[in-house]
Amino acid sequence: MPIRSLFLAALALLALAAPSLAEDKPEAQDVPPPPQWHEFHFSDRGFVASFPGVTTKPKAVSTPVSGQNPLLQQTYDVNVGDDAVYSVVVFEYPEGRAPDPPKADYFTKVISAYAKGSGTRVRTKGSKTIDGRPGYEAIAEDGRGKLNHLIDIVANGDRIYMVVSAGPKGHAKSEDAERFRDSFRLLGGPPPPQPADSASAE
Repeated sequence: MPIRSLFLAALALLALAAPSLAEDKPEAQDVPPPPQWHEFHFSDRGFVASFPGVTTKPKAVSTPVSGQNPLLQQTYDVNVGDDAVYSVVVFEYPEGRAPDPPKADYFTKVISAYAKGSGTRVRTKGSKTIDGRPGYEAIAEDGRGKLNHLIDIVANGDRIYMVVSAGPKGHAKSEDAERFRDSFRLLGGPPPPQPADSASAE
């Protein structure tokens, strides 16, 4: 199954929601207060996440993945001002057809596809434990270094989750980006697999 085509639809939605940074912005006269964060439970999609700047649960944009029917994606986006976006994308496979657990090369191919589709360059990438499960994390930025993306991917049963936030330079290592990532939790699903190299890591 071609991974690049799997994620192109999500990338298109993220590109539409991604902040567009002006070349020269006038200096702000007043500094707005930081947005308030609220936790939302998406039981039907198997996850919990906190989003900034909204008090009502974000609604999903549901679309089939081109060329991968009956694979569906559910995208939850929240824009904060005109320079940051927070997204959770859920890819739902037919029962028993999702990579569980995905191999390391699966994650790297997904990150490469994301970078290509979003016009960014991957700066760092590597394994990341997400809510007790083996996942992957990457930091990407546009060619001018003005827009940072923090991307995390994790699998749970027949679903693949991509947790993404993007914002101005330095966003990927900001408190808000890490808060959004760390707020993500999985609901239900099979128990986390035991890492094959757990014994050698001791």
